[in-house]
Amino acid sequence: MLVHPEPYRNGQEHLEDELGWLEAGFRALLDIGGGNPHANPLLGSRGLVVTADELRESDPDPDGENTGTIEVWQRYIDERRAYEKDIAASAEASFEAGIGLPLSQLCSRLRLTVWERRFIVLCLAAEHSRKYEKWLAYFNDDVTCRAPTPDLAYRLLCDAAGERSKARRLLSGGGSLRSILLESPDPYDNVPAGASVRPKLKTALRLDERSVSFLMQTEELDARLQGIVTACEPQELSDLPVLVWDDPVYRSLQGLADYPSVESASVPFVHLSGPVGGGKRLRLRHLASSREQRLLNVLLRGLPSDSERAVIAMSRIVREAVLTDAVICLTEEHAVAGSAVPHLELWHEALNEYVRFSRRPIVCWTSNVKRQSSELPLPARAGWIYGEVGIPDASIRAAFWTAEALESEGDVQESTRQQLADKYRFTPGQIESAWRQAMALATSRGDRYPTKEDLETASRGQFRHRLAQLADRIVPARSWEDLVLAEEPYSLIKEACNRFQHRETVYERWGFGQKLPYGKGLSMLFSGPPGTGKTMAAEVIAGELGLELYRIDLSRIVSKYIGETEQRLSELFSEAENSGAILFFDEGDALFGKRTEVKDAHDKYANIEAAYLLQRIEAYDGVTILATNLLQNMDEALIRRMSFVVKFPFPGPAERELIFRAHLPSKAPLSEGLDLAFLAARLDVSGGYIKNIVLAAAFLAATDGKPIGMEHFVRAARQELRKMGKILVKETFAPYFDEFNETFG
Repeated sequence: MLVHPEPYRNGQEHLEDELGWLEAGFRALLDIGGGNPHANPLLGSRGLVVTADELRESDPDPDGENTGTIEVWQRYIDERRAYEKDIAASAEASFEAGIGLPLSQLCSRLRLTVWERRFIVLCLAAEHSRKYEKWLAYFNDDVTCRAPTPDLAYRLLCDAAGERSKARRLLSGGGSLRSILLESPDPYDNVPAGASVRPKLKTALRLDERSVSFLMQTEELDARLQGIVTACEPQELSDLPVLVWDDPVYRSLQGLADYPSVESASVPFVHLSGPVGGGKRLRLRHLASSREQRLLNVLLRGLPSDSERAVIAMSRIVREAVLTDAVICLTEEHAVAGSAVPHLELWHEALNEYVRFSRRPIVCWTSNVKRQSSELPLPARAGWIYGEVGIPDASIRAAFWTAEALESEGDVQESTRQQLADKYRFTPGQIESAWRQAMALATSRGDRYPTKEDLETASRGQFRHRLAQLADRIVPARSWEDLVLAEEPYSLIKEACNRFQHRETVYERWGFGQKLPYGKGLSMLFSGPPGTGKTMAAEVIAGELGLELYRIDLSRIVSKYIGETEQRLSELFSEAENSGAILFFDEGDALFGKRTEVKDAHDKYANIEAAYLLQRIEAYDGVTILATNLLQNMDEALIRRMSFVVKFPFPGPAERELIFRAHLPSKAPLSEGLDLAFLAARLDVSGGYIKNIVLAAAFLAATDGKPIGMEHFVRAARQELRKMGKILVKETFAPYFDEFNETFG
């Protein structure tokens, strides 16, 4: 008899002892001819050959001819119980020593009976060593059947005749053995016509391969779930990444740390919504670790689209969660509000199975959008808990930047970290990703720590959006020196940039954001004649703020179909919120024109589009710039909602000269007789036309092989004025008329 005064060192030692009583049972069964005298010895095998004499034998008579056989079997039963008592004592000692034994954990989590535990050991024997295959084939009376069968399990594992019917119930389809532990029949395994089918008592029973790997500790996660499931083991809370301090979402989950088991309470269903990288799963890791449970992250998009295969994957997920005492977290990425969840009913059935067999079930659902309870597969008796995980405040973002720097021992000034936190409204996940990318940039140069420029570049690389499908990106190439404006519009643009850069100070640190539930974005309206610098000013702002600039293509937005324009605008602003980009509406009066009196259906829906757009502009937290040539045509409600209205005046001679000089590169060869002041005084055009004249003059000079001179500018000016429908008057260019007579002729 085995006695273990010391705890088992591992699950293998435990299993070896369990197999000890099984081998003793095989030998006892062999000694009595293969039958269980408490059931019916004639149902047992007598070897691999059945004789006619055996078939003529009658049942045991009541006078006790089978008494010796019963005594042999009873001695084995007593010996087995002693084995099990000693094994249980050592297993308890292992538990107290903090040593996990898979078989004991499995029996506890599934609340298995003694007979079910024995049955698992019987099934595991065939997976543990090939020597048991011969025993199994012998007792099954079938050399081809080297696995346990119901008949053998009843004969070998029952202590008394009355236990057989109970064992049948435990092995039925509704029990944990069939539902969780045993290998499921292959739905694609069609039995050929005419093939022989084994009786139910002789059907081979095998543990699912994940049940085997769990008990034998050969894999941490079912390999068949690769690409669908990742597992997070429970950790000390101090070892986990820091959560947002005083986080209201996590406070609402802390009550679940000591939540009772399923027998006495409803099942928590936790739904967290928010942007990618916002820390939804991090909060759930804290929750699972506080309960000393594993967290299974299930990526919904990794599930097969085919329903039958999806059901198989779901059953494996449930098995994994039940075996390892895990919390299930279903992760939905890039969901569209109101869209249907794939395989909703199948998930409902699978989660009910999880709740049925798990001792401490918790179901979690994370998504980028909020789902209503009716849209989700809530199991029976589910208790709904919802939390919205937003982007943390600037002070918390700065702390995450600091944490990343400290972890990497990076030397980044506090002012830089604060500027990054104020400028980029990032989630913790985006900050971590940006820091890694910045470190890679520094390493590629041979530096140990990233510079501010590396961090800026890496931060801009974090934006993930589809704006390019709805708008045209403009790469900023202009600076403040290129922007020639009067003092008032120039100072207004500067002030607008300062407002954006200090918004966190005003809205968050000074508390103004609590007074303003919406309207925190920066909206600007540029008005003025064509070519006065509205688009250039948008480029300068994008460069100053370090943001991407997208010019809205109205042909992709405006639709003749009712409601489609609003849908495209909604998609546009949703993508913009993910990118932090500047939205530039050129020719904005086409979308933001005055609303008119309703005379027909077209007027009605045009006004609805304008009203919807006004709401989205006001709700958008980023930067929007509208440009128009006709300020008087803009809706008054729009003008009221604008943070800044900047009027771009027509340039005078002094401004035009500066514009001419701003468009001439330092490398361009210029003639000594070039008189830009004269050209600026004579050409009454805006900056956009001046740009065309300068570029055309450069090409004319390159064709002549000469430096850029007055003759080239005059010829270029004549071409541009003709495009405008104007005539170049020769006297306007006196005293250059005589010198360039051929040019004017």
